[in-house]
Amino acid sequence: MTRIKAFKSLLFILFISILSSCNSDDNSVSEGNDQTSQETITTKERLVGEWKLISSTIDNKNISPSEFECLKNSIATFTQDDTYELTFLKLGNNSTNLCSQTSIQSGTYTVIGLNSVTFFNSTSEIKLIDNTLQITSKITDDNEEKDQIDIFIRSDNTELEESSAEETNDLETDESETDDNNEENNTFDGTEVIKNILGKWKIESNQDCFQKNTIEFKLQNAFEFIQHKKTFTRRDLLNYNIGMSYPLPENIEAEVTKGSDIVVFDTNAECQFIKTSNLEYVVKDEKTVVLKNIPGIRLILEDNNTIKLVYTFNDSNSNEQVKEFVYKKL
Repeated sequence: MTRIKAFKSLLFILFISILSSCNSDDNSVSEGNDQTSQETITTKERLVGEWKLISSTIDNKNISPSEFECLKNSIATFTQDDTYELTFLKLGNNSTNLCSQTSIQSGTYTVIGLNSVTFFNSTSEIKLIDNTLQITSKITDDNEEKDQIDIFIRSDNTELEESSAEETNDLETDESETDDNNEENNTFDGTEVIKNILGKWKIESNQDCFQKNTIEFKLQNAFEFIQHKKTFTRRDLLNYNIGMSYPLPENIEAEVTKGSDIVVFDTNAECQFIKTSNLEYVVKDEKTVVLKNIPGIRLILEDNNTIKLVYTFNDSNSNEQVKEFVYKKL
């Protein structure tokens, strides 16, 4: 009888142990599911929205500024319902539209871990690193397989904003297709005006670096315009087709040629941004000089020693603005 009671007690203990083990396993599964669910929620909160490309490298080398001129306009969009769209702009053959080649990739995505995502039917690796979205893909270049890494930041990131204080300290000198300022459309004889304006002129200003800005009228209608800024931003780098990692490195040295402009970026210089524009001028009348194919800039001769530079531009809200700068002859 004693043996039967002992056996029953042993069975009871074994039953309790098994039941406890099952409950423990169930709790572990539940905790694992909760953790996975929280990782998905956290990752999607960071991921959903619009992202803008700021850097592209192939085997850790930046792509050329000429390629980046179009690629920098690429956008990645992720939605709450697990869909995505990547729109890459590339150089095309269309003479009227530089970035006429568009590559669109779309489909569904899956969160596979904290800050880690995968695209359906794709081998690309997608990671959220700090404040960036990093997409790593395999490409074939010169018959070799290479890693292309595209880095995006959110479209509303403050690094992409124009600085209102500096907005007009870098006057746009991109050449337009307009013919209004071309010399062949001008009948005025500007010989006497040219005699008076030949030489270098310096801006009237007490701002650091900005006061170094000069214009120079040369023979054969050559015009040199040098602009300085104390610092520069990511927006400045992107404007001149330079991609940089995030956040910006402390030391940056770069020189790029874009159209008629040569721009030097140097974080160690007194004036970190210097742009030299080599253009052509046209004398419209005895008081007015314009720049060939640059409709936003007019030069008004106040007297033999004073020129007023009038700059017309559209602000970030597409409203037309006019700024005036005074230059004195050296």
